[in-house]
Amino acid sequence: MNRRTVLSAVPAALLALTACSAPARNAKAAAPRRLTSAEADRMALARFATYRRGTGDVTATIPSHGRTITLTGRIDWRGHHGYAEIRDDAAPPTHELVHWSPHGVATRPRWTGGLPDRPPASGWEFHPLRPRSTALDSLLLLLLHLGSDRPDNAQLLARSDARWLREDRIDDVPVIVAAGPGAPGAPSGRGRLGNTRYWIDADGRLLRFQARLGGEVQWATAELHGTHPAKPLPDPPARLAQATAPR
Repeated sequence: MNRRTVLSAVPAALLALTACSAPARNAKAAAPRRLTSAEADRMALARFATYRRGTGDVTATIPSHGRTITLTGRIDWRGHHGYAEIRDDAAPPTHELVHWSPHGVATRPRWTGGLPDRPPASGWEFHPLRPRSTALDSLLLLLLHLGSDRPDNAQLLARSDARWLREDRIDDVPVIVAAGPGAPGAPSGRGRLGNTRYWIDADGRLLRFQARLGGEVQWATAELHGTHPAKPLPDPPARLAQATAPR
């Protein structure tokens, strides 16, 4: 990624999911304002700090059309793939395993256990990643984009429409909550502010991420657990590995 890339300038195709989060406790209400230089530096480190972790445990929720989709799993930000169990409380509820990369998604439907370290070898179904079409695929791709192999440009962030929103705490860790910059070419004003939010600690580590996209009111929320690498992900199913391999 180019060094002048601004944090959260994610392709417009990804900006189509809806979800929500419970209000943060102990948050201090304040009017949004421009980032200070120190805050822009911290925000510029967020995705790089995630990348340096290598792997991480993630939980995420997507309220969508009166139901909630819950993801629990692990992501390899250097290898650009993830592995998780997905529960959808729609009627009837569904439960499946997923293994995904930017190139596609392998699903193991009708799963009845938790997230196994050794996933089953058979029963997988494959489809290309469709972030324009489904909230879940949008979230899967956004989660992979939370890691970057270099810091973002702090000076561009400070000059952008990214905004400091408030001070907060996650598990007694002080964080700033910042709104990411709007998508390039998007109109100015309320429609741009607040489409993405980042909870970032004093060391530039991203602890929580939210996205509200496509004009929706609700938020998709991802919690990045811990500051140490998670255990390695299992190898992806053969069809997904083939789609991901360099051509």
